[in-house]
Amino acid sequence: METNKKKKSLFKSIIKNLIVAIGIVLLIFIIWSLIPLKQTVNPIKPRQDTEYWMMKEGYKIAYTKISGDSSGSKPAIVFLHGGPGGYIHSAIIELMKEVSKNGYDIYLYDQIGSGLSDRLPKPRDYSFERHLHDLNEIIENQIKEKKIILIGHSYGGILATHFAANHPDKISKLILSSPGDLQPYRTKPDGTMADMNKLYPIPSQYKFKAPLEVFEQTERDFLQPRIIMSMFCALTFNFKWASDKEFDDYTNTMASKFTKGMVADPKNVKPEEGGAGGYSHGFSNFYGNLPDVRSNLKQLNIPTLVLQGQYDQGEYASVYEYADLLKGKYVFVENAGHIIWWDKGEEYVYTISNFINDSSGK
Repeated sequence: METNKKKKSLFKSIIKNLIVAIGIVLLIFIIWSLIPLKQTVNPIKPRQDTEYWMMKEGYKIAYTKISGDSSGSKPAIVFLHGGPGGYIHSAIIELMKEVSKNGYDIYLYDQIGSGLSDRLPKPRDYSFERHLHDLNEIIENQIKEKKIILIGHSYGGILATHFAANHPDKISKLILSSPGDLQPYRTKPDGTMADMNKLYPIPSQYKFKAPLEVFEQTERDFLQPRIIMSMFCALTFNFKWASDKEFDDYTNTMASKFTKGMVADPKNVKPEEGGAGGYSHGFSNFYGNLPDVRSNLKQLNIPTLVLQGQYDQGEYASVYEYADLLKGKYVFVENAGHIIWWDKGEEYVYTISNFINDSSGK
């Protein structure tokens, strides 16, 4: 009997000490999570050509317009940046100036929550669907064009494709530059995931190469108490533990590291300009309720160009799927990474210009 009492007492003592230890660890974690993150990249500042659209819901979208043809005889071009949480970098503005010389007005805008555009009050205010809604409002009420040429890079490529599937009458041509995986992921009739590499094996003429591995390090950097707490509060309570500025600063710091893996040659990486959107990045890439538009895409007759770099971290099969579904032209760009124009700017401009000027409808 005495032995049992000692065992119970020992067990209670262990549990008590364990609870105290967990409490101390949690307290340390919470205190640590209160320490602000260091800023390593200066925040983005408006350019001389920065303008703003006031959206119906009361927030502002920043954009740059490059004028090409005052006659309005050619459709405007709208460029969608990647991310989510990316922004319009000055490098793409300079390249699009070359494209505009073909006589096209070009609009490049920072998606809500990033760049020079407004930040929304709550983390869950950001969504893929909101970005689609904004694009439609911009075309109808701001640019006021019946049809446009839509260019989508990376995440912007997913946006552009879903928009085309839902509003094919508003798109004259579609250009997808290193598009991300089409969402939701492709499945078999039984509901299991499709093997994309079996559906679209890499042709022998395309010699893909692996980009610089940088994502493992950035994933480790993510495991900071303040970041973990910020994401926990955002996901659980729809609350911003870290301010927009601080979370944006952190995302800019991460971008300055992982963009080295988005080129063929790290020497071609452009300096970060401080426009990343932290909460937009965290919440705009949830696709749980997104409809599968693959059957819609097969019915479209929109001339489509799909570009992919030799060092793209995206799989060939995932990128080529767009060209297959849309009956488009796939172009493999040698010695280029995910951000094709950082490595091969002239070729990027040349390929896009030829495509938009082609009147054959291909």
